[in-house]
Amino acid sequence: MMESNTLQFALELPRDHFHIKVEQSLSLDSIWGIMGSSGCGKTSLLRCLAGLEKGVQGKITCNGRTWLDSEQGVFLPPEQRGIGYIFQEARLFPHLTVMGNLQFALKRATPDQSALSFDDIIEQVGIRHLLERTVDKLSGGEKQRVAIARTLVNAPSLLLMDEPLASLDWSSRLSIMPCLKQIQREFNIPVVFVSHSKEEVARLADNLLLMHQGQVIEKGSCRRLINRLEDQGNNDQKLSALDATVLEHHPHYGLTDIQVDGHQLHVGQLDIPENTQVRVVLPASEISLTLTPLESSSILNCIPVHVASVQEQGNHHVLLCLSLGEQELICQITRKSFDRLQLGVGKDVFACFKSSGLEVV
Repeated sequence: MMESNTLQFALELPRDHFHIKVEQSLSLDSIWGIMGSSGCGKTSLLRCLAGLEKGVQGKITCNGRTWLDSEQGVFLPPEQRGIGYIFQEARLFPHLTVMGNLQFALKRATPDQSALSFDDIIEQVGIRHLLERTVDKLSGGEKQRVAIARTLVNAPSLLLMDEPLASLDWSSRLSIMPCLKQIQREFNIPVVFVSHSKEEVARLADNLLLMHQGQVIEKGSCRRLINRLEDQGNNDQKLSALDATVLEHHPHYGLTDIQVDGHQLHVGQLDIPENTQVRVVLPASEISLTLTPLESSSILNCIPVHVASVQEQGNHHVLLCLSLGEQELICQITRKSFDRLQLGVGKDVFACFKSSGLEVV
């Protein structure tokens, strides 16, 4: 039975060093990330979904519509799948202005593909001030914003992105990531994207598929799986991705109270309404541990946690998974600190970190 608002696929595709074989059902009410070590098949899977791999065998249905059924001889080309595909490079027409690039896409859109307001797209992507510029006058981040807007002009029912921020510096990535999340919220367009960056995924993805050697090895929430690829060569900074609720603002102090699993935390003041659900990112190196609550300290956040697991690191450090309740904090400390505090699985401690260490995305 085919479900609405769902992407279902059972695919096989031979590759030189491995065989892609995946069978999944993704609810299209959130942003899905696909992570894994280099060469594990992330991009190949995305290309299969987009209709860019002719040798794929199996079946794909999206919202009850069949895109691929190799047994029945069904293979819809990319333009008939109603998808938008964003590559690492913007791939704009260099001889046209920004408006010219958007108008070219608008002319090619069929009437039922122009449901999104052109003005709304311009506003959400933040490129109104760029419309008359030529492509050669744009920065890398600006080019990618234009590429995103050009894709949205066709009102895709699904947005696929292959490491869309990989070619940008971190400052440009930080400016575009909120834009991508807002697009999903404002236009209700499901997103599936490939990335090798934990920090990028922590800020964007609600759910994750973890891949290895052509297969999906785990599937679940971003906050649960974000650090599960440690043994596969991923050297990104260790971090926690937490789901939180905005409680109260304190303009006098420039702070906002948020709640994570019943724990009240302080972050820099947010311009977000109370009771809003947010994502919080906290690097593992920002957390210190104590055996008793901090007193007379400038550190505002000090919460009781439970050591759920311990992992040795190769640089005289130890990685600890700290249970908050339903969610977990990842903390990295030196081996000396670990031994001095006599830590281990089952130990109750206090996790302490500054309000500036928490980033709400």
